[in-house]
Amino acid sequence: MTFDSLLYLGFLWIVVVLHRILPHQMRWVLLLAASVVFYAVGSVPLSLLLLGVIALTYAAGLLLGAASTQRQKRAILIAAIAACVGLLLYFKYFRFLAERAQALVRMLGGQAEWNLWDVVLPVGVSFYTFQAMAYVIDVYRGTLPPERHFGYYALFISFFPQLVAGPIERAENLLPQLKAERAVSREDMRVGIRLLLSGLFRKVVLADFCGSVVDRVYASSAPDGSAVAVATLLFAVQIYCDFAGYSEIARGSARLVGIRLMPNFDRPYLAENIREFWRRWHISLSKWLTDYVYIPLGGSQKGLARQIAATIVVFLISGLWHGANDTFVVWGLLHGAWMIACLLLRRVGRAPGRVGKIGSTVLTFFGVTLLWIFFRAQSLAQAWDLIGRLFSPWNVADGLALMELTGMDAARFALALGVSPLLWQLTDEKRRETDLVYVFLILAIALAWVIRLDTDTVSAFLYFQF
Repeated sequence: MTFDSLLYLGFLWIVVVLHRILPHQMRWVLLLAASVVFYAVGSVPLSLLLLGVIALTYAAGLLLGAASTQRQKRAILIAAIAACVGLLLYFKYFRFLAERAQALVRMLGGQAEWNLWDVVLPVGVSFYTFQAMAYVIDVYRGTLPPERHFGYYALFISFFPQLVAGPIERAENLLPQLKAERAVSREDMRVGIRLLLSGLFRKVVLADFCGSVVDRVYASSAPDGSAVAVATLLFAVQIYCDFAGYSEIARGSARLVGIRLMPNFDRPYLAENIREFWRRWHISLSKWLTDYVYIPLGGSQKGLARQIAATIVVFLISGLWHGANDTFVVWGLLHGAWMIACLLLRRVGRAPGRVGKIGSTVLTFFGVTLLWIFFRAQSLAQAWDLIGRLFSPWNVADGLALMELTGMDAARFALALGVSPLLWQLTDEKRRETDLVYVFLILAIALAWVIRLDTDTVSAFLYFQF
């Protein structure tokens, strides 16, 4: 059940209506049941894995609360984290690690003819395991009391709006809201609908259009440099609109039942430098890595060498978190190298160059966009080939033929992109929108759905694979 389907909108409407009817004591039961149904529609067997993570970390929290010595607490923490990481390693990285081990054995002259089996990747496993691990770590640190009500804890991990693609919520924010007696206000409904419309517009109008062009270029064995340039820019739009759109739909869905999820994006392409970009992009993951990896490794408090090492580890984890492929590792490490370069320049008192706020923003955007090639490419060989084609002579006619863009396509995209600032008005809760904004967005989304039905194509959210 995907957020950009009529099935989900019908499901959400039923949940919202029942939530308003039921008394407070039964609302958590409704939301938990809805979350189970939402996830089980995709796969009933994989729901057992989610239940296993919930039971494991719930028990770890209780054991941490009952432990009398620091040694016992540390042992419980290590066991719980090892179990969660072990699940990730198996379901997400088994084949990747096995193939690398196989290649290493062969390189050393050994025989490695292993029969590797495919492992089904559970949707959202990276998100809910990180959320569960954060809970265990917070209980271990003493900043959060263990949750004793299994139902509320299960709902905290499996809450359907943010279950499969975040944001990665913290227990200190979400659990009290799930337990509190709340009345869904008219303002909650208004903001929830605004976020839903904004997210759907980003996904079905902008992201899906960009994705169709990007897919054609990346599927070509010899794309022209002009097509690569356009596809690279469009992928920057696609991945932002796809993931930010999902996050807005998640926040809007939660707001309709009175729950406020954390924002996951803050106009990242307006960042003036790479450090600011990561404060604005996938905020919940960046904050998770900062709080549970970067700072424990020393951060900026243990000297320059420790800070550089911590930065490398954080971005290596960030790359691997996104997928079991060398391309993600290189993408993460290149971002880490960029971050370290900026750090070193600041340490010696030199700025990268005085090009002004607009110039810095433009350079940061194009740098981030260029690195998206590694994120999107199927292999490092393809990524380097595409980058090479960017800097080779172009044949624009060949590029246009490959992208199969019509004048109507270009006009439709330009119009959608031109009015996208309206989305900032919708997502800014302090501003008031006009009825015309609602009418336009609804018509645009409806048209995009009609085009989908006509072409029989549905594009899944990109971050479902992570």
